[in-house]
Amino acid sequence: MDFYRIKKIRLINFHNFVDETIEIRSGGHLFMLGDNGSGKTTVLDAVHYVLTAGRSMEFNSAARVAGAKHAAGRSVQGIVMRYNIESNGPLNPNGGITYAALEICGRQGRPVSIAIGVSTRSMDEAVERWGIIRECPVADLPLVQTENGRRRAATKSEVKSALGGSGYYGQIGSYADDLAARFFSDPETFADVCKFLATGKAYREIAAHTNDYHQLFRQLLQEPPREIFEAVIANLKSLEESRQDLDKLRAKHLFVEELDALLTRVNDSRIDQAACEWQERHLAAREYQDAYDQCSERLTAEQHRLADLQTEQKRLDILVESTTHRLSELQRQDAQGLVAKEREARLAVDDAKHKHEQAKKKWIACQVRRDETEADVTRARDALIRAAQHAGRTLQKLGRAVPFSSAALAAALDDATKSAQPENELADLPLADLRQSADTTAQTLDRQLQATEDRLDALAKRCDQLSADITEKKNRGEAVPLVKNFVQAQRALQQKLLRAHPLYDGLVPAPGVTARELAALEQLIGDAVLATWVTDEASAADVRALLFRDFPEHSLAVVASDTEPHPHDWLRRYFDYERSDGDALLVLQHQLDTRHGPHVEPFLDQSILHFRLREQVLGAAPPRLLGAEQRQRELEREVRELEKRRLAAEKERKETARELDGLGERRGAVGLYKTLLEEIDGDVRRLRDTVTRAVGQSVLAQTDAVNARDTCQFHEEDLQTKKERQTDLLVAMQKAGLEGLEERLAEVERKLGRIKKEQHNALVESGRVQETVKGLQQLCEQHLASLAATRAERDAAQERLLAWHVPDGPLDNFVRTRCGQEADSRAALRERASAAGETAAVTAEKIRGKVVLNEGVAFGFVYDEPFNTLHDRRGRVLADVREAAQHELREQEELISEQTLRLFRQLVMDNLVSKLQSSVLRLQEMARRIGQLLRQRTFGNNRYAFSITPQESCRRLCELVTRYRSLDPEKTEADLRAFIEDHADEIKNTEVGEIPPILDYRNWFRYELKVLTTGADGIVMDRKVKSIGSGGEQAVPNYLLILTIAHFLFDKDKIRLPVLIFDEAFYGIDAGRRDQLLGFASDLELQLFVASPDQDGVKKEIAYSTSIFVVKDSAYNVHLYPYHWSAAPKQLDLLDTDRNAPASLAYEPEL
Repeated sequence: MDFYRIKKIRLINFHNFVDETIEIRSGGHLFMLGDNGSGKTTVLDAVHYVLTAGRSMEFNSAARVAGAKHAAGRSVQGIVMRYNIESNGPLNPNGGITYAALEICGRQGRPVSIAIGVSTRSMDEAVERWGIIRECPVADLPLVQTENGRRRAATKSEVKSALGGSGYYGQIGSYADDLAARFFSDPETFADVCKFLATGKAYREIAAHTNDYHQLFRQLLQEPPREIFEAVIANLKSLEESRQDLDKLRAKHLFVEELDALLTRVNDSRIDQAACEWQERHLAAREYQDAYDQCSERLTAEQHRLADLQTEQKRLDILVESTTHRLSELQRQDAQGLVAKEREARLAVDDAKHKHEQAKKKWIACQVRRDETEADVTRARDALIRAAQHAGRTLQKLGRAVPFSSAALAAALDDATKSAQPENELADLPLADLRQSADTTAQTLDRQLQATEDRLDALAKRCDQLSADITEKKNRGEAVPLVKNFVQAQRALQQKLLRAHPLYDGLVPAPGVTARELAALEQLIGDAVLATWVTDEASAADVRALLFRDFPEHSLAVVASDTEPHPHDWLRRYFDYERSDGDALLVLQHQLDTRHGPHVEPFLDQSILHFRLREQVLGAAPPRLLGAEQRQRELEREVRELEKRRLAAEKERKETARELDGLGERRGAVGLYKTLLEEIDGDVRRLRDTVTRAVGQSVLAQTDAVNARDTCQFHEEDLQTKKERQTDLLVAMQKAGLEGLEERLAEVERKLGRIKKEQHNALVESGRVQETVKGLQQLCEQHLASLAATRAERDAAQERLLAWHVPDGPLDNFVRTRCGQEADSRAALRERASAAGETAAVTAEKIRGKVVLNEGVAFGFVYDEPFNTLHDRRGRVLADVREAAQHELREQEELISEQTLRLFRQLVMDNLVSKLQSSVLRLQEMARRIGQLLRQRTFGNNRYAFSITPQESCRRLCELVTRYRSLDPEKTEADLRAFIEDHADEIKNTEVGEIPPILDYRNWFRYELKVLTTGADGIVMDRKVKSIGSGGEQAVPNYLLILTIAHFLFDKDKIRLPVLIFDEAFYGIDAGRRDQLLGFASDLELQLFVASPDQDGVKKEIAYSTSIFVVKDSAYNVHLYPYHWSAAPKQLDLLDTDRNAPASLAYEPEL
C-alpha cells in the first residue's frame, strides 16, 4: 500500500525546544537517544499532539508510575510556559505561543505540512488552539516572525493573515475533522488511531493490557460501520410495528374466536346439564317405583304376622291364670312356713361353710408369709455382717497409708459383726470427719503433684532447650554477639541473599595481640556495635527494610563510595589491616574516632581501663568475638558450660520424677480410701435399710398370721351353730308331714315363670310389629309422593333440554348417549350436572367480563345470557363478526410476509451481510499475512504465531456470512433470515449508537498469540505462560502484539499515516530480539518514533532511520545531534581500496 511518511518535525517554543527542525530522511524510523530528562519524550509528545489534535493525549506518559492519567502530570500549559521541575517554576512566566509541525511526504512525493499552535498566559488558564494543513514544505509555514531583529513565534491572527485563510483552522475541531478525512479515512478510524497511539506510546500501557490478548485484540480491531446497524435496527423496528399491527388483528380475531368458543361452551354445558338432570330424575323415578312395590309387599306380610301374635297372646294369658291358682293351693298346706325357714337355714349353712374355708386358706397363707419374712431378715443381717467384716478388713489395710486415724470407724464395724442386731450398731457411723480429713489430704497432695509436674515439665523443657542450644552452637561453629535475635537476623539476611556481614566478622586481630587486650577492646566496643551489619549502598535499602521491620534491636552501617576514612595508628596494634575487611575497619574507625587507644592502669587491687577520658573496671571475661580462634574457643567454653547445666538439669529432672511417683502413690492410696468410705456409706446404708425393711415386713407378717387364726376359729364356731338350727327345722318338717312339698312348690314356680316370660315376649313382639306396620304405611305414602314430584322434575328438565336442542331420535336414547358412562349412576349424574351448570355460569361470566374489555367495547358487543347470544353495535351476530375478522387478518398476513422478505433481502442480505463479509475476509487475510511474516522471524530461541479461530457459538453465523454470494443469495438466505429473526429482540434492544454484539464480527473469533519452540502446535500466550520467562522474554510478545494491532488498524483503504510511537521502549530486551522487532515493524510498513536512553536505529534490519542524540544543558536548552542511517548497499570503488574500508560511526554536527 502507498503510505505517506513523516519527513520533518519542527518545534517552535515547544517546551525547551526554541526553533528546531528534525529531518527524517527517506521516511525512515526516528530514534531519540539521550539521558533521562533530556527532552526525548517531548519530541514524541509533539508528534503525538499534531497527529491526534490532542485527543486521547497524555504528555510524558512513560513517566507515570501510578495514579490517574491526568493527575499532576505534564500539561499543555507547562509545554507553552516551559515548566521544568528543576527550575521550580515556568521559564516563560508570562506565557506565550508554541508550534509543533510535521512535514509529510504525500501523494507523488508532494509535501503536506500539518501544525498546531497553542497559546496561554498562565498555568491555570485554558489554552487556545488552532491548526494548519497546507500542501507545502514545513519551512514555508509562517510560524515565525522577525521583530526588531529578533525572531518570535507568530500569533494566531498573523498566521491566519499570512495563509490568507487557506489551510488555516481557527477551531481545533475542524482541524481534527480535516486531518481524519485526509489521512485516516473517517472520524471513527481517526478516533481508534488516537486511542491506539496513546496505548502504544508507553510500555506500561502495553503490559497492562496484554494479560488477555484476545480481549485486547477485540477492543482495538476496527469497528464495523455503525450506520448499517442503525439502518437495520430502524427497519427492524418499522417491521416490528407492522407486525404489531398484525398482532393486533390476530388478537382481534383471537378475541372473536374466544367469544365464539365461550358461547359454544355455554350451550354445550347447558345441554349437558339438562340431559344429566333428566336422566337423574328418570333413574330416581324408577327407583321410587321399585321402592314402593317392595314396601307394599313387606306391609302385607307384617299385617299377617301381627294377627298370629295376637292369637298366641290370648292362649298364654289363660295358661298363666291356671298355673297361678295351683301354686296358691300348694302354699296353703304349710301354714307355719317351715319350708321357707328350712330353706333360709340351708342357705345360711352354705354361706358359713364358704367363709370358714376362706378364713382357713388365709391363715395358711399368713403362716407361709411369716416364715418367708423371718428367713429374709436372717439373710439380710448375714449380708450386712459380711459387708461390715469386708469393710473392716479393707479399712485396716488402707488406713496405714493415710496420715490420720480410722479407729472409731473400725471399732463400729467390729461391734456390728458381733451384735445380734447389727443394723442398730451401724445406724450412725463416724464417716463425716474421715471424709473431711481424706479431702484435705487429697487436696494437699494434688497441689504437691501439680507443682511437681510443673517443675518436671520445666526441667524437661530446660534440658531440651539446653540440648538444642548445644546442637545449635556446635553447628554454628563460633560464638555470636549477645544481641537479641542475632542468629535469626543472620539467617534471614542469608535467605534473602543480601550482602551484609556483622562488624566483628570483618575484623582480624593483629599478630601478637594478647587475649587480655582483645577482651578490653571488646569491653569498650560492646556487643551491640560489634553486631552492627555492614553493607554497601546497593543493598542498604533492602537490608534496612528487613532489619528495622523484623529486628528493630539491630543496627546497620552503610559504607558509601564517598565515606571518608579516619585512620588511627593505634588500631593497627589490635587489627591486621591486610586480612581485615576494609569496610569493617572503616566502620570501626568511625565508632572509635580518637587519637589514642585504650590502656590499663592499676588502682588499689583492680585494673582500670582508660579510653576517651572514661574509666571503668577491666572485666575478667576472655574475648568472645574478635578473631576466629577466639570465637571458636569461646564457643567451646559455652558448649562445656551448657553441657554442665544440662547434666545438672537432667539429674534434677530424674529426682523430681521419683518424687512425683511417690506423691502419685500416696494420692492413689488416699483416693482408694475415699472410695472405700463412699462404698461403706453406700453399701452399709443400703444393707442396713434392707434389714430394717425385712424386720418390718416380718413383724407385719406375724401380726397378720395371729389375726387370720382368730378369724378362722370364729367362722368355724358360726358354721357349727347354723348346722344345728337346720337340723332342728328338718325334724319339725318331718313331724308336720311336709316332706316333698318344697320340690313340688319349686316345680310349679318354675313353670309359672316360664309361661310369664313367654307371655311378655309375645306382648313385646306384637307391639314391635304394630310399629313396623305403621312405619311401612307411612313409607309407602312417601314413595308415592316422591314418585309424583320426581316425574314433575323430569318433565321440567325435558322442557329445558328441548329448548337448547331437539334430538332426531327418541329422547331417552339421546340422553343416554350424551351422558355416556355416567348414565346409570345418579351420583355421577348429579355431579356432572352440577359441574356443567357451574361451567355454564362461569363461562357466561367470562363472556360478560370480556365484552366490557377494550376489545369487546370496540365491537360494541351485547350479551343476552338467557338465549346465549352476542350482537355487535351493527346488530350482527357473532358468527358474521368472526367471518369478517378472519378475512381482514388473512389479507394483512400476506402483506407483512411480502414486506419482510423485501426488507431482509435489501437490508440484511445486500448491505449488512456484504459489509460483514468484507470485514471478516479482511481480518482473515491480515491474520494470514501476519502469520507469514512471523514465520520469517526468530526471537532468540522462540518463534511466535498469530491465529484467529471462530468461536463455537458463532461458527455457524461466520460460515453463512463467508459463503454468501450476492449474485446467488438463495443458498444462504433462509438460514440468515432464521438467524436474524431468532435474535431480532437482541438486535432491536441495542442501545443507541452501539453495535449489536451478535452482529459485531469482532466477537465471532478467538484471537491467540502462540510461542513456538520445539513443539509444532505451540503454547497459547496467557498470563501464566508470560510469567515464566525473563523480563525481556515477557516483553517481546507485548511488542509483537502492539505491532500486529497497528498493522490491523492501518492496513485499510484511505489510511495514509501508519505511525507508531514508543516512549521508553525495549527495556530488558536483548539486542538480537530488538533488531527482530524493528525488522518486523519495517515488514509491516510502519514508521516508528522511539525514545530510549540507548536504542539507536543503526540496524541492518532497518532500511532507513534517523537517530537523534539529545543533550540538555544547565540553562535547560536542548541540543540535537543527528545520524542518518541507510542499509542500502554502497557502490565499491575497486580502484581505491582505502575508501572501501569500513569507517567508524559518529553523530553529525548539532542541528
